[in-house]
Amino acid sequence: MAKQAAVEQIAQAFVAARRARQGFADYPGPLPETLGDGYAIQTRAIQLFDQPIAGWKVGRVPEALVARHGVNRLSGPIFADSVVWAKPGETPEMPVFRNGFGATEAEYLLRLGALPDSFDRAWTNEAVLPFIDDIRVGIEIAGSPFEGINRHGPAVTISDFGNNNGLLIGYRISSGEDFLHWPVSLTIDGEVAGTGTASAMLDGPIGAVRFLFERARQGLPLAEGQWLSTGAVTGVHPVRPGQKVEARFGPELCVQCSIGIA
Repeated sequence: MAKQAAVEQIAQAFVAARRARQGFADYPGPLPETLGDGYAIQTRAIQLFDQPIAGWKVGRVPEALVARHGVNRLSGPIFADSVVWAKPGETPEMPVFRNGFGATEAEYLLRLGALPDSFDRAWTNEAVLPFIDDIRVGIEIAGSPFEGINRHGPAVTISDFGNNNGLLIGYRISSGEDFLHWPVSLTIDGEVAGTGTASAMLDGPIGAVRFLFERARQGLPLAEGQWLSTGAVTGVHPVRPGQKVEARFGPELCVQCSIGIA
């Protein structure tokens, strides 16, 4: 199958499955071999899905594959209709796909303020700081209609919107707080699924922003007001409908949700 025809077939299949809210077992075409192949499918699927983008998620390329792909992170869109704001005393329901893949991730969320006129320069972590205007805690819902999305490498993950199906935005953090060293934990039905700190994640949440600015040099449509979900602090934790998830950040911040079916 010609590469462009494969891109169209795979993108069409993922968009149709997301609209039908139904999962499937087999990848809908030849597996993308490079990250560029995965992004080509993702870009076409974004066009077909034709929904407002509220932000971008950043994930990690497995360490064993970094040398092969030449990069340690990947990205995907977060659509506006999948964003939920946490409210005190409430437990919102966040959906995953029936017969698909679903997981939760405790994450730091950064919002973009006014952006530079051009991204065409070398970026450092320090250089992106002035363009961040809000920092919050939250939970990313990793989700795909393709049940095996996490078993075939980062190019496949990228191809279906980076394996994102929602974002729960929690409470604001002061930029003066040393949140990089806060203990973070995620529990599922009261059992601890993972712990960690942001300081142990590559070069941290700000490094994830730098990565997206570097991708913007290649055409990623970053925009003022978009939210950036900067990476799973405690890992990626599979969930099932009916389970309750709680993410704790530092001494007092907590975000929680229940898992439903899309």
